[in-house]
Amino acid sequence: MDDQSLVERFQNGGDRAAFEELIARYENRIFRFGFRMCGQEQDAEDVVQDTFVSAYRYLKGFRGDASLLTWLLKIASSACLKKRRLKKNEPRSHVPFEDLQTQTAGEVRIDSPLSPTPDSEVLSAEVRAKFHEALAAIPAHYRQVLVLRELEGMSTKEVAEILDLTESAVKVRLHRARGMVYQEFERVYHGEGNKLN
Repeated sequence: MDDQSLVERFQNGGDRAAFEELIARYENRIFRFGFRMCGQEQDAEDVVQDTFVSAYRYLKGFRGDASLLTWLLKIASSACLKKRRLKKNEPRSHVPFEDLQTQTAGEVRIDSPLSPTPDSEVLSAEVRAKFHEALAAIPAHYRQVLVLRELEGMSTKEVAEILDLTESAVKVRLHRARGMVYQEFERVYHGEGNKLN
């Protein structure tokens, strides 16, 4: 059954099974987004819970102007920013990314050799750790755009809908986010006397 049919079943008769199916369909995606934004499993679980509590409350008003996933990510995005504001005085934590092997942040690229050597594996792990540190250091509203666009694979239009921005504002933030990550990566990596080669 597609999302729209499940939403209609919930809207028309309060079908809890339909809502539970939507949770099962999207909870992992929301958790992954929350984990990438907040950097901690407990925070990501809270984001999932907050997202679906809000979705349950407001799903009757969902008109389908955007996809259900876009709508859920919009709620999750707000929950992440709220959580970051509450924890503003805590030390920053690393934001994990499974796919740093691809072009994640513009100029920063980590290529894995066909037959990795122990030296290359150590270097790759070190670069990845420094990259996480750099990513966690940029402001949340820039990290949001970067995570949604490049890691969640959302289109510029979808990111704009999720964050209530214009598409041009998304492009500007994405460009700035890439530059910030690159500069921060240079600072945390080379600033400690390490070299990539």
